Amino acid sequence: MNKKIIIALMLCALPAFAMAQQKIGHVNSTEIMQAMPERATIEKTLEDLQKQWEGDLLKMREEYGKKVADYQKNEASMTQAMKEAKQSELADMEQRMNTLVQTATADIQKNQQELMQPVVEKVKKAIEQVGADNGYTYIIDESTQVLVFVAPNANDITAQVKQKLSIK
Repeated sequence: MNKKIIIALMLCALPAFAMAQQKIGHVNSTEIMQAMPERATIEKTLEDLQKQWEGDLLKMREEYGKKVADYQKNEASMTQAMKEAKQSELADMEQRMNTLVQTATADIQKNQQELMQPVVEKVKKAIEQVGADNGYTYIIDESTQVLVFVAPNANDITAQVKQKLSIK
């Protein structure tokens, strides 16, 4: 009788013991990324690129402003065809400025991703190494609430959930 009680208690305690063996950690990758020495160089490169784009846009806006002022000054003496031609030219310049802004934004974002990718990979590898070296089963990034490390021996219950939902 006592053996049955002891065995029952051990069987009940087994899942709790298994959970206790899993080590969970958390990391703030935003804090780490902001502390990376490469960050200052990357930010400077992106600022320089942004200034170049802003310079191009400023020149375009100045030219546009002059053309608008010229149009307004001479509008009374223009024929209808001249007015339409100038209005079309101004509309075309507006469109080119909008396109320039979109192109600049896309270029800056692309460069940011290209420059940051090696740093992101470096941080990711460091997190994975710390997880593996210290026996963590899971590491969660507290800045994004994303699981950033899963040990090879972690319990993946995806198949069991699919089975429960009758999904193949």
